[in-house]
Amino acid sequence: MADPSHEKYDLSTYSIAPARNFRTSARLHLQHHLFQNTVGYVLGPHVESSMAGSKEFKAADLGCGNGAQSDGYDVNPINFPAPAFLPESVTLKKLDILAKPLPEEILGVYDIVHVRAMSRSIKSDVTPLLSTALDLLKPGGWLQWEESRAYVYVVQSPSPEISKSACETIVHVLQAGGKSIGWSAEYLAEADRHPKEQGFEDVHMKTTETPKRDLKAWTEDYLMVWEELSSLLPPKEK
Repeated sequence: MADPSHEKYDLSTYSIAPARNFRTSARLHLQHHLFQNTVGYVLGPHVESSMAGSKEFKAADLGCGNGAQSDGYDVNPINFPAPAFLPESVTLKKLDILAKPLPEEILGVYDIVHVRAMSRSIKSDVTPLLSTALDLLKPGGWLQWEESRAYVYVVQSPSPEISKSACETIVHVLQAGGKSIGWSAEYLAEADRHPKEQGFEDVHMKTTETPKRDLKAWTEDYLMVWEELSSLLPPKEK
């Protein structure tokens, strides 16, 4: 029998949870550094070369969490740093970037829209996210979208003497948990196709392997995500 519990679960429950705290913020800092270590840049080569020669450009960070390089938007401001501690060039605002209509003052004003790790907030329909990015961008602007392959679970042991059974059990639980809420990120395997279908041009997709030195940190980051999620998941149907 199909599990109907996912129909009762709204993925935004996690994004807007008021109980998120300094532990969540610390995890986001870790996640930021792990992404930087993995991709190896702040702006992708095509974006950076396009911006070369520009004295100023305007960027928006969607789902910014606890920080941004310029204008940051997030549905939950609980982890925003105090404005007094931010550079003058950075503003953080509460905004559901998947809801329309968007504020008029932010439409068509950005040279770059940055998105990272949004697969946890959407199921498989990326149209609302890409539509928002298009609405915010100037003509000729760039979307830089970074995701981890959250649908791929790999269990590796550093040596034959170290058992993988505990991690394999965790993977089984995570896969079952994702299925129970109707979440899947397999669409990321064709992440370049979706922007093209929404009207983006000059689309580039790059796949980067995780440095082995960061495997432990990535594992711990994901475990913290699911630890936070566990209290928000729907109860098991009896």
